[in-house]
Amino acid sequence: MDKYIWRVENKDGFGCYSSCMFIKMDIRHTNDKKHPSPLNDKGINRFEKYSEIFGFKDLEQANLWFSKRELNHMAKFGFELKKIKVKKITARGERQVLAIK
Repeated sequence: MDKYIWRVENKDGFGCYSSCMFIKMDIRHTNDKKHPSPLNDKGINRFEKYSEIFGFKDLEQANLWFSKRELNHMAKFGFELKKIKVKKITARGERQVLAIK
């Protein structure tokens, strides 16, 4: 069975947090209840591994993390929310998932 997650990434497959573009885009997310680090996200409770990427289990979870304004702003820099195929979902949190592409 194929596995999919929702993810904000650019045409090269880089996520919006994985480059200095996040700073340039001026999107600020702190380690709070809405945007927890994986260490503080119930169900994950650890740091990500080098091979893992961040994403969301469904569109609803993605829209709870990013506002429409943020998604529209990131689109100006080439980042878009899309459903992508992954090899494996390695952890499921309340706010995000970790996966291997």
